[in-house]
Amino acid sequence: MTIVGPTEARPADGLAVDFVVESDRAQLSEIVQRVRDGRLRTNIGNVSALDDAVATFNATRAPRGKTVIRVRP
Repeated sequence: MTIVGPTEARPADGLAVDFVVESDRAQLSEIVQRVRDGRLRTNIGNVSALDDAVATFNATRAPRGKTVIRVRP
């Protein structure tokens, strides 16, 4: 899940779209089931603990895939 806010700068030659996603338990459960069934694959690059989040996002190398921050151990 990605949480975004309004963009500070609009691209000169493009369109910026702001959106808010409201979670729905049934839809989230369906996504989980699709991942478990292999019908939906994720592209996870880094998994880091919350304590390491700043260092993870400040890395000099661009990550491949999504970065996941674990809130609980």
